[in-house]
Amino acid sequence: MIKSISIDEWNGTTFNEEIVMNPTWGDTLRFLRKLDGDKFTLVFFEVSDTDSALVGGGPEYFIVSITIDGNIYTLMNDKQGNSEILLIAGGQLGNYCDNICIELIPMLEVIKYYYETGKLLETHKWKQE
Repeated sequence: MIKSISIDEWNGTTFNEEIVMNPTWGDTLRFLRKLDGDKFTLVFFEVSDTDSALVGGGPEYFIVSITIDGNIYTLMNDKQGNSEILLIAGGQLGNYCDNICIELIPMLEVIKYYYETGKLLETHKWKQE
């Protein structure tokens, strides 16, 4: 189902990318666990021209965005969105609303489900962009 996954690797301002074609869940987990919000800041999942996923940030909080049929969905948590958290995603430092900063276990749950089915895990809260 997943055509490829890639992870960025930053060394100062120098950017490299590692790509795995037809990744196993083990490959996917290895990339996700590398996210440290410093050297490794973004994992991209390519499924098709209209379906993909991004996980950015780390090591404590992550931003999860999934595109299905051209519609973008952002994973939410139960926080009120009253504060911001600094995260680096795609090599860029940004202030992210705390209600989209997801902890490791929920991030892994939704990405494993997406990896297996290509769908959103409906037991979690999503915001359509």
